[in-house]
Amino acid sequence: MLDELKKMTDCEGLIIQGCGGDLQEWVDGINNALTEARIFNNGDNFKDVSVFEHNGITNLLFNMNVASVNVSALAMWRLQTHSQFGGTWLSDYLDNQLGLHGQETEDECEPEEDGEDMEMRQL
Repeated sequence: MLDELKKMTDCEGLIIQGCGGDLQEWVDGINNALTEARIFNNGDNFKDVSVFEHNGITNLLFNMNVASVNVSALAMWRLQTHSQFGGTWLSDYLDNQLGLHGQETEDECEPEEDGEDMEMRQL
């Protein structure tokens, strides 16, 4: 059975893995770091952020479909900070962690409320 995260194959986002403590501090800290790195366009930031647990690890999903970002700069930032934040793309996470490997699923970027083995919620 597909859960809500697996339905997000037409979306892209940044997943920060292994978040503990106050999740709003994580969101604010990532937004501040990306602002300082001049990754957002026109003073934007990530407002659509979801949290989910998988294999006992708390992860944050920053939805890129609603934020104006310099994708090239974000890609470089993600690579440079991977050891610090465990950042990965949503599409890679779906393939590598959830085993979708390019499978076709529903076309939706908004998660539904019916996930079984993983709970996802908006922050």
